Amino acid sequence: SDSKCWSKSLGYSCCKTCNVYTVDKSGSWGYEDGKWCGIDAETCKIKTEEKCWSSGYGYPCCNNCKVYFVDDNGEWGIENGNWCGI
Repeated sequence: SDSKCWSKSLGYSCCKTCNVYTVDKSGSWGYEDGKWCGIDAETCKIKTEEKCWSSGYGYPCCNNCKVYFVDDNGEWGIENGNWCGI
């Protein structure tokens, strides 16, 4: 809901979906209707950046748990055609 929408204070609306395209220090971002929007981590059950090991490598955490690849860093999945940490 908009009451929990952290991106409003930055001038962006909250996303209607939970498709993460990028993550930065502010939070998870989606792209809808030709505009960037903030994704509420609690609503979408997204791990926060502090808990997401892959954010240190520039990759968001996955929303699903299907493992496609494992390396020394951890387990990797794919969402929206991009790698993400599990």
